[in-house]
Amino acid sequence: MRELDEEIKKALSDQDRELMAHFEEQGLLGQLGGLFKGKLAWLSFLTIIIGTILTIIAVYAAWKFIISDDVPSMLRWGGLAWIAGTSQMMIKIWSWMRMETNRTLRAVKRLELQIIRMNGA
Repeated sequence: MRELDEEIKKALSDQDRELMAHFEEQGLLGQLGGLFKGKLAWLSFLTIIIGTILTIIAVYAAWKFIISDDVPSMLRWGGLAWIAGTSQMMIKIWSWMRMETNRTLRAVKRLELQIIRMNGA
């Protein structure tokens, strides 16, 4: 697959190479930064804030669970820790799904560009 990519790059003009470089695959940090661009950037900021709050709540509730003396109190704190931790994980999964969607969209745009260049040439 890598060899095919190299052959395609060799066949492109300088202008096409610059344009294709814009749609190259990103690393993990580049994909994470991509969450904060576009129409849903506000939602990513909001989920980061909510996820941070939920993490703090989960850690605090877990600590209270550990130091509790009676069973009903342990159940309440343990339940809160579980709910907050699970909710925080769901937010992370949603973020990873958005990153994968953005990655797929980049690949589709790259293919569209190649088709346009092929038809235009």
